[in-house]
Amino acid sequence: MSLLHTHQLQIGYTQAKGAPKVLQQDISVSLEAGNIVSLMGQNGVGKTTFIKTISGLLPPLGGEIKYGSQNIRKLSAVQLASKLSLVLTERPHAFDLSVIELIAIGRHPYSSWLGTLSKKDREVIDWAISETHINYIANRKLYELSDGQLQKVMIARALAQETDIILLDEPAAHLDLHNKIEVMMLLRKIARQGKGILISTHDMQISTQLSDRLWLFNFNSPVQQGTPEDLILDGSLEKALYLSNFGYDMIHGAVAMEASGPKINLSGDPTRSFWTTQALKRNGFQISEDASLSLKVTDTNWILESPKDKAAFDSIEQLLQHLQSNK
Repeated sequence: MSLLHTHQLQIGYTQAKGAPKVLQQDISVSLEAGNIVSLMGQNGVGKTTFIKTISGLLPPLGGEIKYGSQNIRKLSAVQLASKLSLVLTERPHAFDLSVIELIAIGRHPYSSWLGTLSKKDREVIDWAISETHINYIANRKLYELSDGQLQKVMIARALAQETDIILLDEPAAHLDLHNKIEVMMLLRKIARQGKGILISTHDMQISTQLSDRLWLFNFNSPVQQGTPEDLILDGSLEKALYLSNFGYDMIHGAVAMEASGPKINLSGDPTRSFWTTQALKRNGFQISEDASLSLKVTDTNWILESPKDKAAFDSIEQLLQHLQSNK
């Protein structure tokens, strides 16, 4: 079921003089219930402008936006707030609020005109706090939080709003790896409960693993959309992110570093060999089966053997020091 649909949408902004600045046009996409969609593209291509346009913060320059069968132009602010919740990168202005007070704002579409919270409201707020694992900061003021903690609070506020659609602009921008994965897994769990989630992001690895679809924005090109794997295989993702200029390895998610130094024949434990290979390539060594210098990676050490010598090392650092001194 389509929760959000755009038809020939044109986005951008008005300029002081002259015609409006168009960032993207002819955007026709649908956000389905139960799906996570990642919106990707280079800086300045219009991702945040798109998020703000479909959430009603910016007027479209053309085309239409529909929530279900309703055009966004016909929805009041309260009606729109009951359909979608929004997490932007901007910090809130009311920094003297507590965490609970900010999350409670998410219940505004459902509270009375006095803003009184019901028992259901408080249960939902407690649930949002628990789901985002921020119980330990629930009573702190916003000015006491780190950027990463504040980001999780903003996501909790969006959850408390209990909308069918959640729009997030760079939700993991200030998060460490642990919290980034935790948030993305939480969003995936929520999507599977029937919600539609759209994420604007630059995090290719996590997004391609956890997203059901990608929408790719590029300069002066139509929007590309599809499953992550299809867009990787046909080169669309690499093109949209301009990764070919840097020799990016789309299979391993790593920069393909040039190596022109001595050749080494590497074998052994797969996990330890992977990280050993990365270290060797970073330092200019080539991995080749026809090398006279062989390196066996075991569970406990690294055994380097040449036609004239044999040595064992307890760490990659020791191995590199030896190789560099004998280049």
